[in-house]
Amino acid sequence: MIRQATTKDIDLIWDIANEAFGSSPWPKSVFEHDLTSPRTVYYVGNGGFVGVTTILDEAEIVSVAVHPRHQHQGVAQELLNYIFDMKQIKRFLLEVSEQNIAAQTLYQKVGFTAYHRREKYYRNGDNAIMMEKKID
Repeated sequence: MIRQATTKDIDLIWDIANEAFGSSPWPKSVFEHDLTSPRTVYYVGNGGFVGVTTILDEAEIVSVAVHPRHQHQGVAQELLNYIFDMKQIKRFLLEVSEQNIAAQTLYQKVGFTAYHRREKYYRNGDNAIMMEKKID
């Protein structure tokens, strides 16, 4: 079951991020700030989470993570499909590492297309692929 996260879910989100990424690329304080922001909402469920920041009719997916015990079971796709029902949103945006082929494949599967490449976007020097999904 997917539900909107609250500040009480910070440890759950932090644990999933650490397990999914090896160690979270963001400090815990970023998640704490996001969970209290009026523009950002996180959804949790089935061993994963997705965070979305909205501005008017656009939403940026700030993070998607699934605990390794739940990976390859469709959890990320389920979380993404869940947010696509956000009523006021006409366009979803995200960036993904050029090296992360599995994530790019998932995003394409749910309707995202690449529209730009940012050179050396990540701390490790990897490029980012900017992707969007338009909702009719």
